[in-house]
Amino acid sequence: MDASGKVDRPTEDDRWAQRFPVLTGGQISRILRYGIVQRFAGGHVLFRQGDRNIPTYVVLNGSLEVERGNAIDSHSLGRRGPGMFTGDIGSLVGRAAVATVRVETEAELLVIDPEGMRTLVISEADLSEVIMRAFILRRVSFIEDEASGGVVVIASKQTAGALRLREFLSRNSYPALYLDLDQQAEARALMERFRIVPDDLPAVITPKSEVLRRPTIRALADAVGLSPEPLQGRRFDLAVVGAGPAGLAAAVYGASEGLRSVVFDATAPGGQAGTSSKIENYFGFPTGISGRALAGRGLAQSRKFGVEVAVPVSVAALRTEGREFVLEMDNGECVQARAVIIATGARYRKPDLANLADYEGRGVYYNASFTEATYCGGEEVIVVGGGNSAGQAAVFLSEHARHVHMLVRSRGLAASMSHYLIQRIIASPNITLHVETEISALLGQGRLEAVQCSGAHGVLRSFDIAHVFLFLGADPCTGWLENSVALDEKAFVLTGSQVPQERWKLERSVFPMEASLPGVFAVGDVRSGSVKRVAAAVGEGAAAVGEGAAAVQALHQYFA
Repeated sequence: MDASGKVDRPTEDDRWAQRFPVLTGGQISRILRYGIVQRFAGGHVLFRQGDRNIPTYVVLNGSLEVERGNAIDSHSLGRRGPGMFTGDIGSLVGRAAVATVRVETEAELLVIDPEGMRTLVISEADLSEVIMRAFILRRVSFIEDEASGGVVVIASKQTAGALRLREFLSRNSYPALYLDLDQQAEARALMERFRIVPDDLPAVITPKSEVLRRPTIRALADAVGLSPEPLQGRRFDLAVVGAGPAGLAAAVYGASEGLRSVVFDATAPGGQAGTSSKIENYFGFPTGISGRALAGRGLAQSRKFGVEVAVPVSVAALRTEGREFVLEMDNGECVQARAVIIATGARYRKPDLANLADYEGRGVYYNASFTEATYCGGEEVIVVGGGNSAGQAAVFLSEHARHVHMLVRSRGLAASMSHYLIQRIIASPNITLHVETEISALLGQGRLEAVQCSGAHGVLRSFDIAHVFLFLGADPCTGWLENSVALDEKAFVLTGSQVPQERWKLERSVFPMEASLPGVFAVGDVRSGSVKRVAAAVGEGAAAVGEGAAAVQALHQYFA
């Protein structure tokens, strides 16, 4: 702020300097011990876009040329001279490179492998701030540059599975250029060029010009370098299942305490909170923060401390083997861990509608992010639900849709929604609240065209609306646990004093977040009796790690 009281805002030059800082001679002399110095001839390619497990290169002498592209085009991102360094946030965990870097003129480079870089950002606090800020801002810039980086997705709004691919890429901060077959001639031209037929849609063209036809999420992740390295036989101190706020917090605190930690998630970091357009009641963010941004910060923090983030990976079973736990993945891989934290959260319930599955992703949605908003811009939409997630969705969608109809079964919102959201809904001129109303039928030929609702006293009403957003309570994601831990009548995990005495086998008392199986903890929405708020989930994740360390010690003493 200057003398006039005007707030100084960062200019584009400031942002560029933060994305591409020039290290001083003193800073370079401090980081020399984290890598090795090598010379490279002009024209040598250090790495190509899509390569994995690449080092970070610090330019001591000479210069580098950086280039990025997709199947349509490529362009230069400029030169990197003395004092500058390569890499982004993915460099810390061996993810795919987002650009191609070649030596422009003969260069002397400091080569720091991913393990050395993780050690550097933990050991050198002031340098860590410079490097981590640059890594994060580069990734943000990469995400925004849809036209010249990442993948090309070809589909239409009615293509089954297209929205799922888009959400996966978006939530994992991987840029994609989306081409609509029905609206863009460029899509048809690419299909002809790569011999893609309508039955192949959705199709994905990778930066290396590989074509994926109707890919699974895991196949897409493998192709673009988002999936983890093979996990089979690996051993960790702490395994966290679920990468929502609770799971990421547990992983961050565990790794910061020196525990070899891994976190698994079937979709993306952030969990249910990661789909929220804006969280306004989270401490420390007076103007609010999007769920995606909050998840991104937690993910960057976890990578800084060396957490292995395994996405998209589903844990199918948990069992004990001697003194340790074995987690079996859906692809058959198994890992061992000394302690386990269950943070799998809950998923929205699905109404009992006969043809619901026909419209999922093509008129019926369970998230309300910018991806879904592009599907319904300027049209009328329906939001079903009376909780905070439904309220946030209605407010967000009111900025994109012509009108939002909000349906709740109760007589109002006061019992289930935060007051500030109720005020927003009341104040919005294009949100209409329909109380004591629920959907009774979805109508349409091949696509959703209308919604039939039943109101108070059995009154029926139809809306000619093609977009419905469902936020109907939550069921815990505990099917993979089977009988390994005790659950309540709604299948949430029992912890602490809730654990039945007959299920507890040790002389010591059960820890507050501990499940019926010693050394296994549950945090966040999956835990019976938890407060369904982001701040509470983060607190539980951190608390469980403290208890987990003690539990590991107690287990070793017990087995000894």
